[in-house]
Amino acid sequence: MSALENPAGLLLLMSDAPAREEAASATMAALIVRARSGDLDAFDLLMAELGDRVFRTARNLLGSPADAQDAVQETFLRFYRSLDRFDAERDPAPWLYRLTLNACHDFNRKRSWKRWLSLDALKGERPDPSPGPYRQALAGEQRQLIREGLGKLSAGERAAVVLREIEGLSARQAAEAMACSETTVRSHASRGRAKLRAYLEARGGGPR
Repeated sequence: MSALENPAGLLLLMSDAPAREEAASATMAALIVRARSGDLDAFDLLMAELGDRVFRTARNLLGSPADAQDAVQETFLRFYRSLDRFDAERDPAPWLYRLTLNACHDFNRKRSWKRWLSLDALKGERPDPSPGPYRQALAGEQRQLIREGLGKLSAGERAAVVLREIEGLSARQAAEAMACSETTVRSHASRGRAKLRAYLEARGGGPR
């Protein structure tokens, strides 16, 4: 069974996870409030806390680490400009992913796509400390094939697969980030997974 289909790689939740998540949420809310008031140190801390997930998402949507870095800068610029419109008590993840998706979409509109995957693009990728099934595959020998396969999907399918299967968002969170319904997210994700699996099997990277 391939890493794409094996849920055994999901991390087990520790008994004190809810308490840690509540503390992390409170810290994040406090940083947002401080950043909103003009505290640039607080904003730097927010970027340090959230930067990896923004980079990883942009990397999987755009294919190139250099392009992803440009998208990250644009995402955090929009993040800063919209702080005063965001409720600090809410989970910032869907909001942040939506800004990332929009930045990547705008980036793609400004350039013509060429060959977006190369061996050089695989060098220097930031490690993912919390590997799920798709992330394990991205970190292993199927990484190149999966990125090639993601490039074959429609924009909606690619966004849904990246957010749901790589970033681990719920259907509700992904729907908020993509500004669509949960039904649409599930439909895109289902089609995207099927197409990606078919691509891997055709290239010899699927289940054996």
